[in-house]
Amino acid sequence: EEEEAVLGVAGSILWLAIITVVIGLLSEYMVDALEDAAEGWGVPNLFLGAIIIPIVGNAAEHAAAIIFAVKNKMELAVGIAVGSSIQIAIFCVPLLVVTAWALGIELSLNFQPFETGVLLVTVMLVGFTILNGESSWLIGAMLIVAYCSLAAAFFVHKDPPGLPRPPSLPPPSYTYDSR
Repeated sequence: EEEEAVLGVAGSILWLAIITVVIGLLSEYMVDALEDAAEGWGVPNLFLGAIIIPIVGNAAEHAAAIIFAVKNKMELAVGIAVGSSIQIAIFCVPLLVVTAWALGIELSLNFQPFETGVLLVTVMLVGFTILNGESSWLIGAMLIVAYCSLAAAFFVHKDPPGLPRPPSLPPPSYTYDSR
């Protein structure tokens, strides 16, 4: 028996748009509140942006991955975690860079050595972890320790004062030169 649809296509798109706007507003409020709290506590912005906001912002996704892992559906649990990271890395970040460039805001993919090193180590660790397709409690414990170590590194990291900031691209010109 086929179940009757509760919402049609138009209703689904409408609710998706409404929920997207509400979540966008709530996310903006959450980031503002966390920035104010972090400033009061002396927490670095890098730690806030790389550790705290992703944990809070993806809480439902983390919960789903944990639920599937408890039910011994490891492929789905790992797929949720790794898939989200891949989606952000190859779609969201480049889209934000292009959008910022179009708006004349300085944002590039030219990361500092610390962030680049962390990214390299993280990609290698995840790759080696999922390479053989098996998991154990020891691998999970190792990943938790690695995450806590990276969180501590982000908390205490300060860029050296002489390190040059990456140059930004000039904003696009919307004028037409008829020469």
